[in-house]
Amino acid sequence: MNDVCVLVVDDEPGMRETLVDILTGSGYRVMSAPDGESALAAIRANQFNVVVMDIRMPGIDGVSVLQEIDGPPPQVILMTAYSRAERIREALELKAYAVVSKPFPVPELLGLVASAADKPA
Repeated sequence: MNDVCVLVVDDEPGMRETLVDILTGSGYRVMSAPDGESALAAIRANQFNVVVMDIRMPGIDGVSVLQEIDGPPPQVILMTAYSRAERIREALELKAYAVVSKPFPVPELLGLVASAADKPA
């Protein structure tokens, strides 16, 4: 059994459930959150190796969540369907592991999660 724990954060229930199913089916332990506030609470209460999170969400967006993470940080993969260069640049400056554009091939996501999980914090 894989001991890598992944948090999936997306305000779209269908996308969140699909990602949870894909990652669970690949052997990861997975939790999910519907928004940035819930993500921060989950990150503060649990130890995640990787967070897969949408950038654009109501309330606290993914880049803002990345800014708020303290302690030993998980590797964060941000997803976006709306490419705003300044937010993507900011995310990378904040040490996001990767930023991927939606839609993305499942093998690409699984490869990113696997490589992020292997990278030391």
